[in-house]
Amino acid sequence: MRSLILTVFVLFSATTARAETFDDYVKRLAEHPQVTQILEQSSQLKELSDGEMGLPDPQLIIGVDNMPVNDPAFDRFLPTSKVFGFKQQIPSYDLRTAKSEKQERLSERQKLLANYTKKRLEAILISQLTELDKVKTLEKLATQQLAFYRSMEEDLKGQLEAGNAVYGRFSEIDVERTEVEQRLNDLKAERVAIEQELIRLVGEVPATPLPSVPEITWKREGDALYPVRIAAENIEVADKDVDAADASFNPNYGVQAIYKQREDGSNFRGDDWFSVQATISIPLWYESNQKPKLRAAEAGKRSAEFAYDDTKREWIKRMATLKAERDIALDNIKLLQEKKAALREMVKAAKRNYEAGNATLETTLDAQIDELTIASQLASQRSRHIRLAAEFNSHIIGEQNETH
Repeated sequence: MRSLILTVFVLFSATTARAETFDDYVKRLAEHPQVTQILEQSSQLKELSDGEMGLPDPQLIIGVDNMPVNDPAFDRFLPTSKVFGFKQQIPSYDLRTAKSEKQERLSERQKLLANYTKKRLEAILISQLTELDKVKTLEKLATQQLAFYRSMEEDLKGQLEAGNAVYGRFSEIDVERTEVEQRLNDLKAERVAIEQELIRLVGEVPATPLPSVPEITWKREGDALYPVRIAAENIEVADKDVDAADASFNPNYGVQAIYKQREDGSNFRGDDWFSVQATISIPLWYESNQKPKLRAAEAGKRSAEFAYDDTKREWIKRMATLKAERDIALDNIKLLQEKKAALREMVKAAKRNYEAGNATLETTLDAQIDELTIASQLASQRSRHIRLAAEFNSHIIGEQNETH
């Protein structure tokens, strides 16, 4: 007996340990391939930023100098020598810095995009959980409707046996019941699609209560939106292109050193020689090289600024539309709640009349079916409101959680 109790306790503990909250599933989204892919791109760009500051590899020089061809030897002619040296190119520091800062801005932009992607995935997760809950509710309500139609059919059979002409109502019920059965089949397919999407997001179908979704107050601030902020980052990247093009006017440098090892000849001493040179580039062809590139970079920045302005206008419009749809869905919920309450009173009244013999069972069942129809519409509107609120919130940066 003690062994059985221990086994049950262990199984219960394991089940409890496996239970996860909505926050646990949100943490999983941080490891979703869509997010990690972008973060790896950010790391790649950060490494490229560091690499831009490095110097190019030096060149080693090994050879012979002034060696006679017909009778090679190191002691016959004075300038003949063995040569050892190196050459180092030093690109413009300002140019390297501008290129490095561009890669760094691109890396920061990818981090911002990764945060946005995570919030979008969270909104999708909330939407799918809400849709799954809606589908379960609609399946339950449709099943109840079918039960009412069966009861109504039985009642009509009784009326038919009593000699009442109710043939037309039989056909109407059959059509209405078929529509409900088709809706049930559609809901099954919809449930499969939702569950597969949840598995894609978090690896399983969560058995967790629906999270609360706050209604964030947004004051038509474009810069508070992820897409607009990302467009602003594109301007910063384009600005670094301008800095790089401007820095390309600066000179590049170089240095090289050569050591020449000589041997004594019959008529000269073989002292070793040493030479050092420094080089500096001159932007002699800037009119056909650097200037066009600078104008191109400036045009690219202006293009990014126009794209930012367009993105800002577009997303202010989208968010205003989303907010209106979200608020209208909430108004519809209140309207349907009032309608449902009124229908509930009608159902109670119909039952009292039926029990008193003043109404038929069909009247009562019709009222109950109408109540279930309103309940179905209410479930759909609740799901729509949560989905719209989650989508609306996902586009907003930071903790602007002033709710109303």
